[in-house]
Amino acid sequence: MASLLRNNVIIRALSRISLRIYLLTWNVNGKPPPDEFTDLLHLEESPLPDIFAIGLQEVSGYDWESAFTDVLHRCSFVRIKSRKLQGIHTFLFVHRSMLPYVSNVESELTRTGFGGYWGNKGASTVRLDFKGVNIVIVNCHLAAHREEVMARIEDVDAILESQKFKDVDSDNILDHDYVFWIGDMNFRVDQLSRDRVLELILRRDYQTLLQYDQLNMVKAERLIFENFEEGVVDFPPTYKFDIDTDVYDSSDKKRVPAYTDRILYFYHNTDYGPLKLNADVLSYRSHPNYKSSDHRPVSALMAFSVPSKHIHGPVTFELQNTQRCKENDHKFRYKIRKDFATSADDWIGLFKADFPDFDCFLKYQWVTQAKYLTSADRHASVTFSASQLSSLDDDTYVLCYMTRKGSLCGISPEFELTSTM
Repeated sequence: MASLLRNNVIIRALSRISLRIYLLTWNVNGKPPPDEFTDLLHLEESPLPDIFAIGLQEVSGYDWESAFTDVLHRCSFVRIKSRKLQGIHTFLFVHRSMLPYVSNVESELTRTGFGGYWGNKGASTVRLDFKGVNIVIVNCHLAAHREEVMARIEDVDAILESQKFKDVDSDNILDHDYVFWIGDMNFRVDQLSRDRVLELILRRDYQTLLQYDQLNMVKAERLIFENFEEGVVDFPPTYKFDIDTDVYDSSDKKRVPAYTDRILYFYHNTDYGPLKLNADVLSYRSHPNYKSSDHRPVSALMAFSVPSKHIHGPVTFELQNTQRCKENDHKFRYKIRKDFATSADDWIGLFKADFPDFDCFLKYQWVTQAKYLTSADRHASVTFSASQLSSLDDDTYVLCYMTRKGSLCGISPEFELTSTM
């Protein structure tokens, strides 16, 4: 019996592994990116997470996308998606080594401001298939003001009802294996005076404070976010501060400090054979050193289980020769999974191996120009001519199969292009 139990444990261990995702939400209040990102992104962590999912609110006039991309590119991360709804910006980065396991990246937007006509409030959402599971990250900015609890509930309902995805198995947000919901949710503290809240903060009695938190109350009543979980909140309220200080709102309004900025998660209690879905919060914290906004950033580092088997995207490149002369034409062969529907808008891009994002392709070919070798086994090829390649630097490159909307479907092994062989 002990031997059988041990074998089952070994089988389960071999059938699942844990990967890590770093989630960050920050209402930046229209301010520029900071000069230093180490603490904000936990860049001192070793090893770094496999995925960074970043949600910003109230972005205005500054290039946060380039700032995050430059920093994370130096750490071997690739920006696989960015989507914005007015000031609500969502960025998704994956470690370069994990790109072969990424596919079906999609995004959706929902406007909830002024009855759904304005995008100052709402959600910018990104989803993907990753190593055999599907993941969705919802970045939201909900209705403001202490008394607008019902408006926030209606915002969440509108986001859930309006966002639809192409994947038939996970066309709704809550159908995904893992749901991470982040953002400025704008829930406030009820029933307590400002002086009482400040007293509890001074005593670090956050648990008493959270008993009066509107988000916790509506969750307890099952009005929204039923079955969603949150890490232990062991940090002070993240709103509202005087800019560049640790002082809560000293204006005439003297707003009551609140936990407006949150990270929630949900996963299905489902077994896929030997794989049981699971997610654990490794850290949940605010970042008090970032004081440029009236909000403090909030981050969570989480581990989640995925199959240990290498489940690739729908397109696999078959490179026999990893050294090629750029003065010649070169045919590249690839295999398409039988259940994957190609489109005339699909394209294959040639990138330097250390590319930071999918906008950095150097050459491309439409898949309509690709030649199918056989129709039965779904093998195909694409040719890049010497006239396309000869102007490139002697360097290391990869090919990426992309959809019209910029979703990665397959990435080749690295290969060298040189002037001579």
